[in-house]
Amino acid sequence: MISSSGAFILRRPTRCTFIRETSMRLLAFKTALILAVSLGSGVAPAEELSKPAPQQSPEFKFAGEEFYYSARLNNVEAMRIAVRAGDIKYKDKVAYVPISGSAQSTGFFHSIYPINDQANTFLNPQTYRPLRSEKYFDEKGDVRTYKVDFVHSTYRARVERERNDTQRRFQMAIPGTTHDMISWFYELRTREDFELGRQMTFYIYDGWKLSALRAKVVAKEDVYTPMGWFKAWRVDFERDVLNSRGQRDKEPILKVRTQRQSTASLWVSRDENRLPIKVAVSTPLGNAEAVLIKMKLASD
Repeated sequence: MISSSGAFILRRPTRCTFIRETSMRLLAFKTALILAVSLGSGVAPAEELSKPAPQQSPEFKFAGEEFYYSARLNNVEAMRIAVRAGDIKYKDKVAYVPISGSAQSTGFFHSIYPINDQANTFLNPQTYRPLRSEKYFDEKGDVRTYKVDFVHSTYRARVERERNDTQRRFQMAIPGTTHDMISWFYELRTREDFELGRQMTFYIYDGWKLSALRAKVVAKEDVYTPMGWFKAWRVDFERDVLNSRGQRDKEPILKVRTQRQSTASLWVSRDENRLPIKVAVSTPLGNAEAVLIKMKLASD
């Protein structure tokens, strides 16, 4: 704290205060990291959604990819994150790609604020936009689920939320290009017009907040990871939280509710794969980053 004279006075924190503040740091880190990286979480999608392809499948260049990350808060490992992309499947003759991931707290952080989050995204392999999104959050015993069906043609999302056995169903007005926290990144990776100064905007919705993620390619950098050195593009992000008001058969009217709620930097490889190498998030409670530690490419 600061005294009336302006001098700093240091007080030794109690154990309860330390644990509470550490828990808050991990929660803030997890929230900012997942929203920034969109690495979601996950269990493999339900098998009953799969059907044999009735016709030749469209191409999905990332099928079979797996990425594994170590997420650290103030230089201490807090979580392990994994993302996996499946092959093209069909339901009622509609093509989709299941993408799943997981976020699991580790070590000291797990002992004070256990996190076991899972997510599934089912995206259109041609537009990279989500058809359905499922999120399962278990954080220190607080269990929540969010299930969203995206109907881009009518600018609507059908949402089902559940928390502690309480359910709520509603519809949300969304832009016609809306992604979820995972799918937008796959569209980003397909962009061929990466160059310094390039700007992009993605709308993201997962059943709680509609956001505008504003991205800018700001630098070419060499990044070191346990996988070795990568030549990378650095992409900086700002996230605005939006309110939306629906219009019949039209794009909704959008208004910024909270500007720059979070900022982050993402590094992707400069080769054709656009590999997600690292993400860094600065929060009021500490510096966080997730770094690639293992991967399996689609061609492996």
